[in-house]
Amino acid sequence: MSREKAPATGGAEATLKRIDYIEEEAENVQFAIWSNRPISARKMLKNLSKEVDEAEGQIMDLYRALSSLERSLEELEQMSEGDRNAWDLTMLGLQHLREGNWGAAADCVEGAVASMGRDGLERSLNTLGRHLNEMGELSDIEEIALTLVNQGKKAIDSDLSSAAKAFEDAISALGPVAVNEATSPFLVNSFFLSIGTTWPEGKDHALMVITLENTGENNISTMRLAPPIPYGWTATPKMCEIPEIPPEGFIEIGIEIRPSGSFPQTALLGSSLNIATGYHADYGGLRVQTRIENRTPNTMEGLLLDPWMPDGFETLRLPLVENLGPGEVAHVPIEVLNLREAVGIGS
Repeated sequence: MSREKAPATGGAEATLKRIDYIEEEAENVQFAIWSNRPISARKMLKNLSKEVDEAEGQIMDLYRALSSLERSLEELEQMSEGDRNAWDLTMLGLQHLREGNWGAAADCVEGAVASMGRDGLERSLNTLGRHLNEMGELSDIEEIALTLVNQGKKAIDSDLSSAAKAFEDAISALGPVAVNEATSPFLVNSFFLSIGTTWPEGKDHALMVITLENTGENNISTMRLAPPIPYGWTATPKMCEIPEIPPEGFIEIGIEIRPSGSFPQTALLGSSLNIATGYHADYGGLRVQTRIENRTPNTMEGLLLDPWMPDGFETLRLPLVENLGPGEVAHVPIEVLNLREAVGIGS
């Protein structure tokens, strides 16, 4: 039974076509199952899953682009008429996205970028390029975005539409973190982060496991995190991209770490010690505790712990575990100094 739909044009029409296709394919899969045709059903289900994944990717790209535009326009001290039009289209695009009409949202992204005009586009490209260059080590996506930004800046005088397309693609990949000097997530969120390392048998690398659980009431924005590897090691990937996490959401990331150059002494720790550190961030407060396990049949003495600390925090003193018996586990609290609070107290 067909549904009545309001007339749609442009991207909105494309949205309705994709929804219709997904619904029809879902009905075909159901019919194949009822007809006892499991092979056909499996094949159609595979194609349907691919279509849904593509739609989900498109929605996330649009969300990142619209959020990026919203954040960058919010930061302007004065808005031109073009900026105000871009703001209205951005708000409309976010509304379309909430309503599930991502085709119309895509039209709004394109319209918002066009409304900014040449000057607004040049300003946005320069801002985005400056932030990317200030980030230091870039992830693969950030490298691609920087390439797009440079292409857009080169094309802005000769081909404005190409420059606009490059900017759209860059913000679709990056989202709001790229166009704003991002506040440390440890200062504005409540979450539990754990960092530990496992040592797969017979492998030439270790696996760093990072878990993050949102213990607050608000979404945790997308963030980037350089894997806290010890000196003399390299990580793959070099930069972690952690997606937005809703309240009570949880994510686990595995990162391969390898010794660079000669095999460092720290590599021997894997067969001797199991070390994991937990960080409870609570809107600027930070509690840290390290779990250390002796995996040898011998007593270990004089273990000095030096856990990774996020930007803006330092350990007041490095804790010393004087003795750790065979198979023994110790939970060691770490005294932490919030440098921003310390500066405020001293000023």
